[in-house]
Amino acid sequence: MTQDKPHGWLAGEVSRFSEMLDHWGATAPDRVAIVNRDVSLTFGELARDAARLADALSDLGLGPRDRMFAVGENTVGAVLLVFAANRIGASLTLVNARMQTSEIEVLQGFGDPKLSVFATEGSPKTAEHAEALGAKPLNLDTVGGDIRVLPGNAKAEPNEDRGSTGADIAMIMFTSGTTGTPKGVMITNDTMLAQAKSQCFTRAIGPEDTFYVVSPMSHQIGLSGSVISSICAGARMVLPPRHDPDLLVRMVADGEVTVLVGVPQLYNGLLDHADREGIDLSGARLRIAGCGGAPLDPALKARALDRLGVILGNGYGSTEFVPASRVPPGAEVAPNVVGKLEAGVECRIVDEAGNDLPDGEDGEIWVRGPFMMAGYFRNPQATAEVMRDGGWLATGDIGVMRDGMLAITGRKKEIIIRSGFNVYPTDVEAALTAHPDVNMAAVLGRSVPGNEEIVGFVTALPGRKLDPAEVRDFTRRTLTPYKVPSEVIVLDEMPVGPTGKILKTALKPKL
Repeated sequence: MTQDKPHGWLAGEVSRFSEMLDHWGATAPDRVAIVNRDVSLTFGELARDAARLADALSDLGLGPRDRMFAVGENTVGAVLLVFAANRIGASLTLVNARMQTSEIEVLQGFGDPKLSVFATEGSPKTAEHAEALGAKPLNLDTVGGDIRVLPGNAKAEPNEDRGSTGADIAMIMFTSGTTGTPKGVMITNDTMLAQAKSQCFTRAIGPEDTFYVVSPMSHQIGLSGSVISSICAGARMVLPPRHDPDLLVRMVADGEVTVLVGVPQLYNGLLDHADREGIDLSGARLRIAGCGGAPLDPALKARALDRLGVILGNGYGSTEFVPASRVPPGAEVAPNVVGKLEAGVECRIVDEAGNDLPDGEDGEIWVRGPFMMAGYFRNPQATAEVMRDGGWLATGDIGVMRDGMLAITGRKKEIIIRSGFNVYPTDVEAALTAHPDVNMAAVLGRSVPGNEEIVGFVTALPGRKLDPAEVRDFTRRTLTPYKVPSEVIVLDEMPVGPTGKILKTALKPKL
């Protein structure tokens, strides 16, 4: 950190996040910015080649507020594309190469880009998509390796001029699990910078830190929570193209990683792998172990503290608004508690009519503040469904405020109605994961004549066995009778997506 400057200060002095890379490229050109496989790259190299790539893309006709569609994984080439597009003033959509080519074509068509770009170096899947779609080599020598381009709609109308660079749309990120008309979340430069500043300031992240980027850059945790925050802090990032459990565990064990942000299941996997391989974690130097996307099991929290010497901290947000809250460092809270509101964030808990509810009562969570999306791209109907008068976002999540802390109790669309009672899956999932032999849990509703049943899916910790009837009986200790699962199904493996979230849609055929 620059002397006498607060953490995250740089985000407050620029109008685009690409300018933060330019800053470190000029003031600390020889500092290592990225470790990718066996290669270390400096801020000077990244800033130089992001500028060269921006010039090449400009020569292909990409201009301010034009849309660029990119396909890639967590590679140096993908990082360069993100910063090159932002340097031009273009709006970028980055999608994960693990999608099917047909899915990519749908999003590409809806995004109506002037140019599509593929960061193929280190990503065979991206190369497959580039080949299938007819992309051609850019023939530009950069530290990001092979990049291929595909002309889009030359007549595509650019995004609207919103009056300032900060208000321009920097990213359009497609939300996971989208069906029907895609929902592209529009995020401004100001919002991206606010996210990076919040991450660095709240967690005191500086140049001495090392991020391990485990979540895909096509998602907020990977992009703003890790890659852009790392650049903001002038820190180092480890960037494996795909999640490599052995590399992560060994780097953590060797004390090389200080910041890790992901879903709770990431830490379960880390500790399980260390146990299987007999890796000693006593040398770990993790300072920040951030969580989000799911309840934080107390047993996992205790296990991580014992093995890694760090307290896992949960948080809350979504692609449309992140972060909304974080658990203060060291606070002991219930699994579904996601902490205090971030600076500048306001929150309301409301009933079905939009009336405020008192603390202690469950209702829908509405938020507003500096991390708000600008709406859904070319989808005014979807935007109107979640935006409320006064600049509030209706999250669709059910929560409660107690003693200044926000807790998540479910989602409106996930409510199970059993014998006239509302049951939130997170309540039941918390009871299931409290079992000493349960590793992961997911709960779904199953329709029966005149009612709805609760079905719990669980996996066992390594070396443990589960008796479905015994697990079901275990939940009776903490759940009221109508919340106890009608059935518990033991799985060998829980289906998870690229960010580590459990894919409940993949469980529905098992009901």
